[in-house]
Amino acid sequence: MSESILGGRYRVEARIGAGGMAEVFRGLDTTLNRTVAIKVLKPQFASDPSFVERFRREAQAAARLNHPNLVGVFDTGADNGTNFIVMEYVEGRTLADFMDKGGRLAPAKVVEIAEKIAEALAAAHAQGVIHRDIKTANVMVTRQGVVKVMDFGIARLTTGPDTIAQTASVLGTAAYISPEQAQGQPVDARSDIYSLGVVLYEMLTGAQPFTGDSAVAIAYKHVQENPRPPSALDPDIPARLDAVVMRAMAKNPANRYQSATEFGQDLERVRTGRDVEATPLLPRSDATQVIARTTATQIMPPVLDEPGSSRKVWMGVLIGFLIVAVLGGGGYLLATSLLGDNGSTTTEQKVPSVIGFSREAATSTLENLGFDVVVKQKTDDTVEPGIVLFQDPVSGTLLKEGETVTLTVSRSPKTVLVPDITGMTLSEAQAELEAVNLTLGTQTTAPSDSVDAGKIISQNPSVDTPANAGDPVNVVVSSGTDKVTVPDVTCFSFGKAKAQLTQLGLIVIDGGTAPANPLCPTPNRVAVQAPAPGTQVNSGTTITLYLNESSPSPSPT
Repeated sequence: MSESILGGRYRVEARIGAGGMAEVFRGLDTTLNRTVAIKVLKPQFASDPSFVERFRREAQAAARLNHPNLVGVFDTGADNGTNFIVMEYVEGRTLADFMDKGGRLAPAKVVEIAEKIAEALAAAHAQGVIHRDIKTANVMVTRQGVVKVMDFGIARLTTGPDTIAQTASVLGTAAYISPEQAQGQPVDARSDIYSLGVVLYEMLTGAQPFTGDSAVAIAYKHVQENPRPPSALDPDIPARLDAVVMRAMAKNPANRYQSATEFGQDLERVRTGRDVEATPLLPRSDATQVIARTTATQIMPPVLDEPGSSRKVWMGVLIGFLIVAVLGGGGYLLATSLLGDNGSTTTEQKVPSVIGFSREAATSTLENLGFDVVVKQKTDDTVEPGIVLFQDPVSGTLLKEGETVTLTVSRSPKTVLVPDITGMTLSEAQAELEAVNLTLGTQTTAPSDSVDAGKIISQNPSVDTPANAGDPVNVVVSSGTDKVTVPDVTCFSFGKAKAQLTQLGLIVIDGGTAPANPLCPTPNRVAVQAPAPGTQVNSGTTITLYLNESSPSPSPT
Protein backbone atom coordinates (compact mmCIF):
# COMPACT_ATOMS: atom_id res chain seq x y z
CA MET A 1 0.00 0.00 0.00
CA SER A 2 2.89 2.37 0.77
CA GLU A 3 3.78 4.85 -2.02
CA SER A 4 0.68 3.95 -4.06
CA ILE A 5 -1.69 6.55 -5.51
CA LEU A 6 -5.40 6.38 -4.66
CA GLY A 7 -8.02 8.10 -6.77
CA GLY A 8 -5.28 9.47 -9.00
CA ARG A 9 -4.65 12.11 -6.36
CA TYR A 10 -3.70 10.80 -2.91
CA ARG A 11 -0.19 9.37 -2.45
CA VAL A 12 0.01 6.87 0.41
CA GLU A 13 3.27 7.39 2.31
CA ALA A 14 3.42 5.58 5.66
CA ARG A 15 1.19 3.51 7.94
CA ILE A 16 0.45 5.38 11.17
CA GLY A 17 -2.24 3.28 12.83
CA ALA A 18 -4.92 0.62 12.56
CA GLY A 19 -8.34 -0.21 13.92
CA GLY A 20 -10.41 -3.34 13.69
CA MET A 21 -11.93 -2.44 10.36
CA ALA A 22 -9.38 -0.16 8.69
CA GLU A 23 -5.79 0.98 8.54
CA VAL A 24 -4.67 4.60 8.61
CA PHE A 25 -1.83 6.01 6.51
CA ARG A 26 -0.16 9.39 6.27
CA GLY A 27 -0.49 10.63 2.72
CA LEU A 28 -0.21 13.61 0.42
CA ASP A 29 -2.99 15.28 -1.53
CA THR A 30 -1.00 15.93 -4.71
CA THR A 31 -3.62 18.35 -6.05
CA LEU A 32 -3.59 20.70 -3.04
CA ASN A 33 -0.09 19.72 -1.87
CA ARG A 34 -1.16 19.08 1.72
CA THR A 35 -0.59 16.24 4.17
CA VAL A 36 -3.68 14.12 4.86
CA ALA A 37 -4.63 10.98 6.76
CA ILE A 38 -6.02 8.16 4.61
CA LYS A 39 -8.20 5.47 6.20
CA VAL A 40 -8.36 2.30 4.10
CA LEU A 41 -10.93 -0.45 4.61
CA LYS A 42 -9.21 -3.76 5.30
CA PRO A 43 -9.36 -6.32 2.45
CA GLN A 44 -11.38 -8.87 4.46
CA PHE A 45 -14.26 -6.35 4.70
CA ALA A 46 -13.84 -4.83 1.23
CA SER A 47 -15.46 -7.91 -0.36
CA ASP A 48 -18.68 -7.45 1.64
CA PRO A 49 -20.98 -4.92 -0.12
CA SER A 50 -22.79 -4.08 3.12
CA PHE A 51 -19.56 -3.04 4.85
CA VAL A 52 -18.40 -1.07 1.82
CA GLU A 53 -21.70 0.79 1.60
CA ARG A 54 -21.71 1.51 5.32
CA PHE A 55 -18.10 2.68 5.20
CA ARG A 56 -18.89 5.08 2.36
CA ARG A 57 -22.26 6.27 3.72
CA GLU A 58 -20.98 7.08 7.18
CA ALA A 59 -17.87 8.79 5.77
CA GLN A 60 -20.16 11.03 3.75
CA ALA A 61 -22.17 11.82 6.87
CA ALA A 62 -18.99 12.72 8.79
CA ALA A 63 -17.85 14.91 5.90
CA ARG A 64 -20.83 17.19 6.56
CA LEU A 65 -19.48 18.02 10.02
CA ASN A 66 -17.49 21.19 10.45
CA HIS A 67 -16.18 22.00 13.92
CA PRO A 68 -12.71 22.93 15.24
CA ASN A 69 -12.80 20.00 17.69
CA LEU A 70 -13.64 17.38 15.04
CA VAL A 71 -11.17 15.77 12.66
CA GLY A 72 -12.40 16.86 9.24
CA VAL A 73 -13.26 14.39 6.48
CA PHE A 74 -12.31 15.66 3.01
CA ASP A 75 -13.10 12.88 0.56
CA THR A 76 -14.08 9.23 0.13
CA GLY A 77 -13.80 6.84 -2.78
CA ALA A 78 -12.64 3.52 -4.17
CA ASP A 79 -9.68 2.62 -6.37
CA ASN A 80 -9.34 -0.91 -7.81
CA GLY A 81 -11.31 -2.38 -4.92
CA THR A 82 -9.55 -0.30 -2.25
CA ASN A 83 -12.08 1.78 -0.30
CA PHE A 84 -10.66 4.85 1.40
CA ILE A 85 -11.55 7.97 3.34
CA VAL A 86 -9.35 11.06 3.26
CA MET A 87 -9.23 13.02 6.50
CA GLU A 88 -7.49 15.91 8.19
CA TYR A 89 -3.98 14.95 9.35
CA VAL A 90 -3.52 15.76 13.03
CA GLU A 91 -0.16 15.70 14.83
CA GLY A 92 -0.43 15.01 18.54
CA ARG A 93 -1.14 12.31 21.12
CA THR A 94 -4.32 10.49 21.99
CA LEU A 95 -5.59 10.63 25.56
CA ALA A 96 -5.16 6.85 25.71
CA ASP A 97 -1.48 7.12 24.79
CA PHE A 98 -0.94 9.88 27.36
CA MET A 99 -2.66 7.95 30.17
CA ASP A 100 -1.07 4.60 29.28
CA LYS A 101 2.31 6.21 29.92
CA GLY A 102 1.29 7.32 33.40
CA GLY A 103 0.23 10.88 32.55
CA ARG A 104 -2.11 12.64 34.94
CA LEU A 105 -4.08 15.79 34.25
CA ALA A 106 -5.10 18.50 36.69
CA PRO A 107 -8.90 18.60 37.28
CA ALA A 108 -9.08 22.00 35.58
CA LYS A 109 -7.44 20.59 32.42
CA VAL A 110 -9.70 17.52 32.53
CA VAL A 111 -12.79 19.74 32.63
CA GLU A 112 -11.47 21.86 29.75
CA ILE A 113 -10.85 18.78 27.55
CA ALA A 114 -14.23 17.21 28.38
CA GLU A 115 -15.97 20.51 27.61
CA LYS A 116 -14.36 20.59 24.14
CA ILE A 117 -15.41 16.97 23.49
CA ALA A 118 -18.97 17.86 24.51
CA GLU A 119 -18.94 20.79 22.06
CA ALA A 120 -17.78 18.45 19.28
CA LEU A 121 -20.52 15.95 20.15
CA ALA A 122 -23.15 18.69 20.16
CA ALA A 123 -22.11 19.73 16.63
CA ALA A 124 -22.29 16.12 15.40
CA HIS A 125 -25.59 15.36 17.10
CA ALA A 126 -27.08 18.47 15.51
CA GLN A 127 -26.36 16.84 12.13
CA GLY A 128 -27.87 13.53 13.25
CA VAL A 129 -24.50 11.77 13.57
CA ILE A 130 -23.95 9.56 16.63
CA HIS A 131 -20.34 8.58 17.31
CA ARG A 132 -21.01 5.28 19.19
CA ASP A 133 -17.35 4.77 20.09
CA ILE A 134 -16.25 7.71 22.24
CA LYS A 135 -13.14 6.67 24.18
CA THR A 136 -9.72 8.03 25.11
CA ALA A 137 -8.16 6.40 22.02
CA ASN A 138 -10.46 8.48 19.81
CA VAL A 139 -9.59 11.83 21.37
CA MET A 140 -6.38 13.53 20.30
CA VAL A 141 -4.69 16.62 21.75
CA THR A 142 -2.41 18.44 19.32
CA ARG A 143 0.92 20.01 20.19
CA GLN A 144 -0.90 23.33 20.39
CA GLY A 145 -3.38 21.93 22.93
CA VAL A 146 -6.33 21.65 20.51
CA VAL A 147 -8.74 18.79 21.28
CA LYS A 148 -9.77 16.69 18.26
CA VAL A 149 -12.41 13.92 18.27
CA MET A 150 -11.63 11.25 15.68
CA ASP A 151 -13.54 8.53 13.78
CA PHE A 152 -16.93 10.22 13.82
CA GLY A 153 -19.82 8.14 12.61
CA ILE A 154 -17.65 5.22 11.48
CA ALA A 155 -18.76 1.91 13.06
CA ARG A 156 -15.93 -0.32 14.16
CA LEU A 157 -15.90 -4.04 13.51
CA THR A 158 -13.20 -5.69 15.59
CA THR A 159 -12.78 -9.11 17.09
CA GLY A 160 -10.30 -8.12 19.75
CA PRO A 161 -10.83 -8.62 23.46
CA ASP A 162 -11.91 -5.04 24.09
CA THR A 163 -14.98 -4.97 21.85
CA ILE A 164 -18.42 -6.49 21.95
CA ALA A 165 -20.95 -6.99 19.18
CA GLN A 166 -24.51 -5.71 19.30
CA THR A 167 -27.74 -6.24 17.49
CA ALA A 168 -27.67 -5.11 13.83
CA SER A 169 -23.84 -5.23 13.81
CA VAL A 170 -23.55 -2.17 16.06
CA LEU A 171 -20.26 -2.31 17.92
CA GLY A 172 -18.57 -0.46 20.72
CA THR A 173 -15.58 -0.64 23.04
CA ALA A 174 -16.63 -2.50 26.18
CA ALA A 175 -14.86 -0.21 28.67
CA TYR A 176 -16.85 2.81 27.42
CA ILE A 177 -20.09 1.25 26.15
CA SER A 178 -23.45 2.58 27.34
CA PRO A 179 -25.90 0.16 29.01
CA GLU A 180 -28.41 0.40 26.17
CA GLN A 181 -25.71 -0.14 23.56
CA ALA A 182 -24.40 -3.17 25.48
CA GLN A 183 -27.91 -4.67 25.42
CA GLY A 184 -28.29 -4.15 21.68
CA GLN A 185 -31.03 -1.56 22.11
CA PRO A 186 -31.41 1.46 19.80
CA VAL A 187 -29.05 4.26 20.79
CA ASP A 188 -29.27 8.02 20.50
CA ALA A 189 -27.11 10.99 21.47
CA ARG A 190 -27.37 10.08 25.15
CA SER A 191 -25.26 6.97 24.50
CA ASP A 192 -22.36 9.24 23.51
CA ILE A 193 -22.97 11.25 26.70
CA TYR A 194 -22.56 8.08 28.80
CA SER A 195 -19.30 7.22 27.01
CA LEU A 196 -17.99 10.76 27.53
CA GLY A 197 -18.84 10.36 31.22
CA VAL A 198 -16.61 7.27 31.28
CA VAL A 199 -13.81 9.21 29.55
CA LEU A 200 -14.19 12.01 32.12
CA TYR A 201 -14.07 9.42 34.94
CA GLU A 202 -10.87 7.91 33.55
CA MET A 203 -9.16 11.28 33.06
CA LEU A 204 -9.96 12.26 36.65
CA THR A 205 -8.99 9.00 38.38
CA GLY A 206 -6.56 7.36 35.98
CA ALA A 207 -8.76 4.23 36.04
CA GLN A 208 -11.78 2.99 34.13
CA PRO A 209 -14.99 2.61 36.19
CA PHE A 210 -15.42 -1.06 35.30
CA THR A 211 -12.89 -3.77 34.53
CA GLY A 212 -13.21 -7.49 33.97
CA ASP A 213 -11.73 -10.61 32.42
CA SER A 214 -13.63 -10.21 29.17
CA ALA A 215 -15.54 -7.66 27.15
CA VAL A 216 -18.82 -9.36 28.06
CA ALA A 217 -18.02 -9.16 31.79
CA ILE A 218 -17.23 -5.46 31.52
CA ALA A 219 -20.37 -4.75 29.48
CA TYR A 220 -22.44 -6.63 32.08
CA LYS A 221 -21.13 -4.30 34.79
CA HIS A 222 -22.09 -1.25 32.73
CA VAL A 223 -25.63 -2.62 32.66
CA GLN A 224 -25.94 -3.89 36.25
CA GLU A 225 -23.47 -2.13 38.55
CA ASN A 226 -23.13 1.45 39.72
CA PRO A 227 -19.61 2.89 39.54
CA ARG A 228 -17.82 4.19 42.60
CA PRO A 229 -17.78 8.00 42.62
CA PRO A 230 -14.49 9.41 41.30
CA SER A 231 -13.83 11.02 44.68
CA ALA A 232 -13.72 7.55 46.23
CA LEU A 233 -10.49 7.04 44.26
CA ASP A 234 -9.21 10.60 44.66
CA PRO A 235 -10.60 12.63 47.60
CA ASP A 236 -9.36 15.86 46.03
CA ILE A 237 -11.89 15.64 43.19
CA PRO A 238 -14.51 18.38 43.82
CA ALA A 239 -18.06 17.37 44.70
CA ARG A 240 -19.34 19.25 41.66
CA LEU A 241 -17.29 17.03 39.35
CA ASP A 242 -18.48 13.92 41.19
CA ALA A 243 -22.06 14.96 40.52
CA VAL A 244 -21.45 15.70 36.84
CA VAL A 245 -19.73 12.34 36.20
CA MET A 246 -22.39 10.33 37.99
CA ARG A 247 -25.23 12.04 36.13
CA ALA A 248 -23.55 11.47 32.76
CA MET A 249 -23.14 7.77 33.65
CA ALA A 250 -26.71 7.19 34.82
CA LYS A 251 -27.96 3.74 33.74
CA ASN A 252 -31.28 5.11 32.50
CA PRO A 253 -30.77 7.53 29.58
CA ALA A 254 -33.66 9.62 30.91
CA ASN A 255 -31.60 10.40 34.02
CA ARG A 256 -28.53 11.57 32.10
CA TYR A 257 -27.89 14.91 30.50
CA GLN A 258 -30.33 15.03 27.62
CA SER A 259 -27.91 16.73 25.24
CA ALA A 260 -24.18 17.28 24.86
CA THR A 261 -24.84 21.01 25.11
CA GLU A 262 -26.43 20.53 28.54
CA PHE A 263 -23.45 18.39 29.59
CA GLY A 264 -21.02 21.05 28.38
CA GLN A 265 -22.87 23.78 30.27
CA ASP A 266 -22.47 21.91 33.56
CA LEU A 267 -18.76 21.40 32.82
CA GLU A 268 -18.48 25.14 32.25
CA ARG A 269 -20.11 25.73 35.64
CA VAL A 270 -17.50 23.48 37.25
CA ARG A 271 -14.70 25.34 35.46
CA THR A 272 -15.99 28.74 36.60
CA GLY A 273 -16.73 27.67 40.18
CA ARG A 274 -20.52 27.83 39.99
CA ASP A 275 -23.11 25.36 41.26
CA VAL A 276 -23.93 22.60 38.77
CA GLU A 277 -27.33 21.37 37.65
CA ALA A 278 -26.42 17.77 38.48
CA THR A 279 -27.56 16.66 41.92
CA PRO A 280 -24.60 16.62 44.35
CA LEU A 281 -23.75 13.23 45.86
CA LEU A 282 -24.41 12.47 49.51
CA PRO A 283 -21.28 12.59 51.70
CA ARG A 284 -19.34 9.34 51.93
CA SER A 285 -19.32 6.91 54.86
CA ASP A 286 -17.04 9.06 57.01
CA ALA A 287 -19.63 11.82 57.16
CA THR A 288 -23.29 12.25 58.08
CA GLN A 289 -25.56 9.86 56.19
CA VAL A 290 -29.29 9.43 55.78
CA ILE A 291 -30.26 6.35 57.75
CA ALA A 292 -32.78 4.05 56.13
CA ARG A 293 -36.11 3.73 57.91
CA THR A 294 -39.07 1.32 57.73
CA THR A 295 -41.87 2.09 55.35
CA ALA A 296 -44.21 3.28 58.14
CA THR A 297 -44.38 3.73 61.90
CA GLN A 298 -45.27 0.48 63.62
CA ILE A 299 -46.80 -0.17 67.06
CA MET A 300 -45.18 -3.15 68.72
CA PRO A 301 -47.42 -5.30 70.92
CA PRO A 302 -46.54 -5.26 74.65
CA VAL A 303 -44.51 -8.15 76.04
CA LEU A 304 -46.33 -9.80 78.93
CA ASP A 305 -44.22 -10.83 81.90
CA GLU A 306 -44.60 -14.27 83.26
CA PRO A 307 -45.95 -14.54 86.78
CA GLY A 308 -43.22 -14.25 89.36
CA SER A 309 -40.72 -12.87 86.87
CA SER A 310 -38.08 -10.43 88.06
CA ARG A 311 -38.17 -8.64 84.66
CA LYS A 312 -40.09 -5.71 86.16
CA VAL A 313 -37.38 -5.18 88.76
CA TRP A 314 -34.59 -5.04 86.22
CA MET A 315 -36.65 -2.83 83.92
CA GLY A 316 -37.13 -0.35 86.75
CA VAL A 317 -33.41 -0.31 87.50
CA LEU A 318 -32.57 0.29 83.81
CA ILE A 319 -35.07 3.15 83.49
CA GLY A 320 -33.72 4.74 86.64
CA PHE A 321 -30.17 4.51 85.33
CA LEU A 322 -31.18 6.17 82.05
CA ILE A 323 -32.91 9.01 83.87
CA VAL A 324 -29.80 9.66 85.97
CA ALA A 325 -27.60 9.61 82.85
CA VAL A 326 -29.84 12.08 81.02
CA LEU A 327 -29.98 14.43 83.99
CA GLY A 328 -26.23 14.17 84.47
CA GLY A 329 -25.57 14.94 80.79
CA GLY A 330 -27.93 17.90 80.92
CA GLY A 331 -26.19 19.21 84.00
CA TYR A 332 -22.82 18.92 82.35
CA LEU A 333 -23.97 20.82 79.28
CA LEU A 334 -25.51 23.52 81.45
CA ALA A 335 -22.33 23.88 83.47
CA THR A 336 -20.26 24.03 80.29
CA SER A 337 -22.42 26.77 78.85
CA LEU A 338 -22.30 28.81 82.08
CA LEU A 339 -18.73 28.25 83.20
CA GLY A 340 -16.95 27.62 79.88
CA ASP A 341 -15.39 30.20 77.60
CA ASN A 342 -18.35 32.62 77.95
CA GLY A 343 -20.46 30.68 75.45
CA SER A 344 -17.98 31.13 72.62
CA THR A 345 -17.77 27.47 71.61
CA THR A 346 -16.93 27.06 67.89
CA THR A 347 -18.11 24.15 65.78
CA GLU A 348 -15.73 22.44 63.41
CA GLN A 349 -16.42 22.04 59.71
CA LYS A 350 -14.90 19.89 57.04
CA VAL A 351 -12.71 21.66 54.52
CA PRO A 352 -14.17 21.12 51.02
CA SER A 353 -12.04 20.29 47.99
CA VAL A 354 -11.45 23.37 45.86
CA ILE A 355 -8.69 21.96 43.64
CA GLY A 356 -9.46 22.86 40.03
CA PHE A 357 -11.53 25.89 41.06
CA SER A 358 -10.63 29.39 39.97
CA ARG A 359 -8.90 31.45 42.64
CA GLU A 360 -11.98 33.63 43.09
CA ALA A 361 -14.41 30.70 43.34
CA ALA A 362 -12.20 28.79 45.79
CA THR A 363 -11.67 31.84 48.00
CA SER A 364 -15.39 32.62 48.03
CA THR A 365 -16.31 29.01 48.88
CA LEU A 366 -13.90 28.83 51.82
CA GLU A 367 -14.64 32.29 53.19
CA ASN A 368 -18.38 31.58 53.13
CA LEU A 369 -17.64 28.68 55.50
CA GLY A 370 -15.78 31.06 57.84
CA PHE A 371 -12.21 30.02 56.96
CA ASP A 372 -9.36 32.45 56.34
CA VAL A 373 -7.62 32.00 52.99
CA VAL A 374 -3.94 32.47 52.17
CA VAL A 375 -2.91 32.25 48.50
CA LYS A 376 0.47 31.18 47.14
CA GLN A 377 1.42 31.01 43.48
CA LYS A 378 3.25 28.35 41.50
CA THR A 379 4.39 28.49 37.90
CA ASP A 380 2.66 25.82 35.81
CA ASP A 381 2.53 25.99 32.01
CA THR A 382 0.07 23.05 31.77
CA VAL A 383 -2.78 24.83 33.55
CA GLU A 384 -4.29 28.19 32.77
CA PRO A 385 -3.38 30.94 35.28
CA GLY A 386 -5.52 31.39 38.38
CA ILE A 387 -6.52 27.74 38.96
CA VAL A 388 -6.09 26.05 42.37
CA LEU A 389 -3.44 23.32 42.13
CA PHE A 390 -3.13 22.29 45.80
CA GLN A 391 -4.73 23.08 49.14
CA ASP A 392 -3.53 22.75 52.72
CA PRO A 393 -5.10 21.19 54.70
CA VAL A 394 -6.59 18.64 52.34
CA SER A 395 -10.32 18.21 51.85
CA GLY A 396 -12.15 16.50 54.68
CA THR A 397 -9.97 18.04 57.42
CA LEU A 398 -11.94 19.47 60.37
CA LEU A 399 -11.21 23.15 61.04
CA LYS A 400 -12.77 25.76 63.26
CA GLU A 401 -14.13 29.03 61.99
CA GLY A 402 -11.29 31.53 61.49
CA GLU A 403 -8.61 28.89 60.85
CA THR A 404 -6.52 29.17 57.69
CA VAL A 405 -6.63 27.24 54.42
CA THR A 406 -3.63 27.81 52.13
CA LEU A 407 -4.21 27.60 48.39
CA THR A 408 -1.52 27.12 45.75
CA VAL A 409 -2.68 28.79 42.53
CA SER A 410 -1.20 28.44 39.04
CA ARG A 411 0.43 31.42 37.42
CA SER A 412 1.90 32.10 34.00
CA PRO A 413 5.49 31.00 33.45
CA LYS A 414 8.06 33.57 34.43
CA THR A 415 8.91 36.02 31.70
CA VAL A 416 12.38 36.15 30.18
CA LEU A 417 14.08 38.73 27.99
CA VAL A 418 14.53 37.73 24.36
CA PRO A 419 18.27 37.51 23.55
CA ASP A 420 19.94 38.94 20.46
CA ILE A 421 20.32 36.15 17.90
CA THR A 422 20.91 38.25 14.78
CA GLY A 423 24.04 37.24 12.87
CA MET A 424 23.84 33.67 14.23
CA THR A 425 23.24 30.47 12.30
CA LEU A 426 19.99 28.64 13.01
CA SER A 427 21.70 26.02 15.20
CA GLU A 428 23.48 28.71 17.21
CA ALA A 429 20.23 30.64 17.62
CA GLN A 430 18.33 27.54 18.74
CA ALA A 431 20.92 26.79 21.45
CA GLU A 432 20.83 30.42 22.61
CA LEU A 433 17.03 30.40 22.85
CA GLU A 434 16.80 27.04 24.60
CA ALA A 435 19.17 28.33 27.26
CA VAL A 436 16.45 30.82 28.31
CA ASN A 437 13.49 28.46 27.72
CA LEU A 438 12.42 29.98 24.41
CA THR A 439 11.97 28.20 21.08
CA LEU A 440 12.94 28.91 17.51
CA GLY A 441 9.80 29.83 15.55
CA THR A 442 9.15 30.31 11.85
CA GLN A 443 12.08 30.90 9.51
CA THR A 444 11.79 32.91 6.29
CA THR A 445 14.58 33.85 3.88
CA ALA A 446 15.50 37.15 2.28
CA PRO A 447 18.56 38.44 0.37
CA SER A 448 21.09 40.58 2.19
CA ASP A 449 24.23 42.40 1.09
CA SER A 450 25.49 42.72 4.68
CA VAL A 451 24.64 39.32 6.27
CA ASP A 452 26.19 36.08 5.07
CA ALA A 453 23.92 33.40 3.67
CA GLY A 454 22.46 31.11 6.37
CA LYS A 455 22.70 33.69 9.15
CA ILE A 456 19.86 35.58 10.81
CA ILE A 457 19.05 39.07 9.51
CA SER A 458 16.26 39.98 11.96
CA GLN A 459 14.09 38.51 14.73
CA ASN A 460 10.61 38.92 16.20
CA PRO A 461 10.14 39.60 19.13
CA SER A 462 13.02 42.02 19.14
CA VAL A 463 15.95 41.97 21.56
CA ASP A 464 15.12 42.44 25.29
CA THR A 465 11.36 42.03 24.76
CA PRO A 466 9.72 40.17 27.72
CA ALA A 467 8.38 36.74 26.72
CA ASN A 468 6.92 33.70 28.49
CA ALA A 469 8.90 30.48 28.70
CA GLY A 470 8.26 28.36 25.63
CA ASP A 471 7.32 31.29 23.40
CA PRO A 472 8.68 31.16 19.82
CA VAL A 473 11.06 33.69 18.29
CA ASN A 474 10.57 34.06 14.53
CA VAL A 475 13.55 34.88 12.33
CA VAL A 476 14.49 36.06 8.83
CA VAL A 477 17.51 34.21 7.44
CA SER A 478 19.85 35.63 4.80
CA SER A 479 19.88 33.88 1.44
CA GLY A 480 23.06 35.79 0.56
CA THR A 481 23.75 38.87 -1.50
CA ASP A 482 21.27 39.92 -4.14
CA LYS A 483 24.04 41.42 -6.32
CA VAL A 484 24.70 40.01 -9.79
CA THR A 485 27.94 40.27 -11.75
CA VAL A 486 27.16 41.27 -15.34
CA PRO A 487 28.71 38.67 -17.68
CA ASP A 488 30.40 39.52 -20.97
CA VAL A 489 27.95 38.79 -23.81
CA THR A 490 29.72 40.73 -26.61
CA CYS A 491 29.88 38.86 -29.87
CA PHE A 492 26.80 36.79 -28.82
CA SER A 493 23.67 36.85 -30.92
CA PHE A 494 20.96 38.98 -29.36
CA GLY A 495 18.82 35.92 -28.50
CA LYS A 496 21.65 34.03 -26.80
CA ALA A 497 22.78 37.12 -24.87
CA LYS A 498 19.26 37.85 -23.69
CA ALA A 499 18.73 34.27 -22.49
CA GLN A 500 21.91 34.30 -20.39
CA LEU A 501 21.19 37.67 -18.80
CA THR A 502 17.54 36.88 -18.10
CA GLN A 503 18.54 33.67 -16.31
CA LEU A 504 20.50 35.85 -13.85
CA GLY A 505 17.45 37.96 -13.09
CA LEU A 506 18.45 40.88 -15.32
CA ILE A 507 16.22 42.74 -17.77
CA VAL A 508 17.42 43.03 -21.37
CA ILE A 509 16.49 45.74 -23.89
CA ASP A 510 17.65 46.38 -27.47
CA GLY A 511 19.59 49.67 -27.64
CA GLY A 512 19.86 49.70 -31.42
CA THR A 513 23.14 49.61 -33.33
CA ALA A 514 26.71 50.65 -32.65
CA PRO A 515 29.90 50.68 -34.68
CA ALA A 516 31.03 47.14 -35.38
CA ASN A 517 33.14 45.52 -32.72
CA PRO A 518 36.47 44.68 -34.37
CA LEU A 519 36.62 41.44 -32.34
CA CYS A 520 33.42 40.24 -34.00
CA PRO A 521 32.48 42.37 -36.98
CA THR A 522 29.70 40.00 -38.02
CA PRO A 523 26.40 41.92 -38.30
CA ASN A 524 23.70 41.46 -35.63
CA ARG A 525 26.18 40.41 -32.95
CA VAL A 526 26.44 42.30 -29.66
CA ALA A 527 28.98 45.06 -30.13
CA VAL A 528 28.57 46.90 -26.82
CA GLN A 529 26.68 46.27 -23.53
CA ALA A 530 25.84 48.66 -20.72
CA PRO A 531 26.60 48.33 -17.87
CA ALA A 532 29.97 46.90 -18.87
CA PRO A 533 30.94 43.27 -18.17
CA GLY A 534 32.08 42.62 -14.58
CA THR A 535 29.86 45.35 -13.07
CA GLN A 536 28.03 44.43 -9.79
CA VAL A 537 24.32 45.23 -10.13
CA ASN A 538 21.12 44.36 -8.27
CA SER A 539 18.84 41.64 -9.54
CA GLY A 540 16.31 43.23 -11.87
CA THR A 541 18.75 45.78 -13.32
CA THR A 542 18.26 46.66 -17.00
CA ILE A 543 21.06 45.72 -19.40
CA THR A 544 21.13 47.49 -22.78
CA LEU A 545 22.60 45.63 -25.74
CA TYR A 546 23.87 47.37 -28.92
CA LEU A 547 24.36 45.31 -32.10
CA ASN A 548 26.99 45.71 -34.86
CA GLU A 549 25.98 47.95 -37.68
CA SER A 550 25.41 46.13 -40.96
CA SER A 551 28.19 46.57 -43.57
CA PRO A 552 27.18 48.92 -46.42
CA SER A 553 26.31 47.21 -49.71
CA PRO A 554 28.97 47.65 -52.51
CA SER A 555 28.15 50.28 -55.21
CA PRO A 556 27.36 48.94 -58.72
CA THR A 557 30.10 49.35 -61.31
